[in-house]
Amino acid sequence: DFIAPEQAMDGHNVDARADVYSLGCTLYFLLCGQAPFPEGSIAQRLMCHVSRKPKPIGSFRPDVPEDLIEICERMMAKKPEDRFQSAD
Repeated sequence: DFIAPEQAMDGHNVDARADVYSLGCTLYFLLCGQAPFPEGSIAQRLMCHVSRKPKPIGSFRPDVPEDLIEICERMMAKKPEDRFQSAD
């Protein structure tokens, strides 16, 4: 449930930014109480990681600060170059 889009498409060409994505999914789970794409088959969930945005965090938790939402969204950007480039 926390796989990066590039891992879903080709697991051989990934780097640490895939870990940033997965950590963003973990943060999403902690904030929302569910995985970013909780429904469907494994294949459907994998494709959601590639092509869809998860339900907004604010729809689950309107009390979450906007800065934290922005961090989580950036961590879960579909393109690796749009994410934080390292865990630092």
